[in-house]
Amino acid sequence: MKLTEVLSLVKDTQELVIGSGVINTCSEYIYKYWPECSPMIVADTNTWKAAGQQIKRELSESGLNIAEPLIFETPPYLHADYRNVEIILEKAETASNPVLIAVGSGTVNDLVKRAAFELNSSYLTVGTAASMDGYCSSGAALSRNGRKQTMECGAPKVIIADTDILVTAPPEASAAGYGDLASKLTAGADWLIADFTGDDPIEEKVWDIIQPNLDGWLSNPEKTAEGDPQSLSAIFEGLNFSGLAMQALGLSRAASKASRAASGAEHMFSHIWEMSGHLGSDGNPVSHGFQVSVGILCVCALMDEVFDMDADEIDIEAALEAYPDWETRAAEVEEQMGNLPSWEEYIDICREKHLTKDELRAKLVKVKADWNELRDNVKNRLPSYSKTYRMLKTAGCPVKPEDINLKRETAISTYKKAQCMRNRYTILDLAYELGVLSKCIQSIEDSSQYLN
Repeated sequence: MKLTEVLSLVKDTQELVIGSGVINTCSEYIYKYWPECSPMIVADTNTWKAAGQQIKRELSESGLNIAEPLIFETPPYLHADYRNVEIILEKAETASNPVLIAVGSGTVNDLVKRAAFELNSSYLTVGTAASMDGYCSSGAALSRNGRKQTMECGAPKVIIADTDILVTAPPEASAAGYGDLASKLTAGADWLIADFTGDDPIEEKVWDIIQPNLDGWLSNPEKTAEGDPQSLSAIFEGLNFSGLAMQALGLSRAASKASRAASGAEHMFSHIWEMSGHLGSDGNPVSHGFQVSVGILCVCALMDEVFDMDADEIDIEAALEAYPDWETRAAEVEEQMGNLPSWEEYIDICREKHLTKDELRAKLVKVKADWNELRDNVKNRLPSYSKTYRMLKTAGCPVKPEDINLKRETAISTYKKAQCMRNRYTILDLAYELGVLSKCIQSIEDSSQYLN
């Protein structure tokens, strides 16, 4: 699907500009969309040096009345915490009719996104790295009172990415972007599963924004690792098409549900680790893309295990016997999630998706009858564990838990926690309902291949 068609499906984003030298067009878009406003740049120390100073100079030379920039000092690490949104809002109060310009990648963009929402304003983003898919998604992943959540807000009206700047980003930032984009492979497989079971039907126009182009965007992991401009441009485009798909899906469902287009079980692993306070070996949070990379391989391992089953191995009566009543299930959820902030919310989430025995039987009868079709659809969309491992490793992504300072046993213990996290049907739920999740986890733990 071409960009013009994609943009016609969304409400917020009007421009996605990628190319060499395009950073010098910021004033053009300010005059086009916010002619009476004072641009206020929000950056951190690194992104200010990489692009912010140049943007300020270009805006000044164009004759615009610029508000004083807000530059978050880094180090220390800038957290995607709502308290930093409040800092932006306080700074904006000192400006006359401000329009925010986010200069950076994940954290800066999410902070500005929410701040612009509270100012009842649109905004412009200048991406400095092809590092994540959140540039043009609706909703911002922020922590508030210790809990990671997707907060309501719009996407930027304009996104600008200068490839001359993207190539100067640290290699690990580009690798993180490759990992985040690769997560659309597992997310797509999860949506195929949810569509098959009737839990979440695929919306074809949204599916077509990402999935038909995904293999092409991911086709040059070597070039991504080398910082090749064309490859980074493709990764940035793919990441932002993913964000646009979430925007498009958000027109028909709540923001917290719209991420289905680009987020599956692999993101649930990442969210669990982040909420658990997981840090890298340097004492700082691990990038979202790197956590997701390991999450992808956790999910690929489970996909391999589940879909290695033949239909005649699906034992409906055994699955029904193993499926707990709600009182037992609630105790299981507390055991898995009780050490996380606001863990009681996961009781409610799991209650929503808990089935009666009759509902489960009806679902499993259909799954077993059409198992070969489901298995073929998933295997046609999702590369094997070994192929996905090679792609990620070549791009410079972490490929085992130790690469992100996580113990293997901790990663394996996350499967059951991740299954409790959201009412979004994934391979985790399918394995749980089939009564094989524990067996598959044990097989993964015993394997010399998976997560090693």
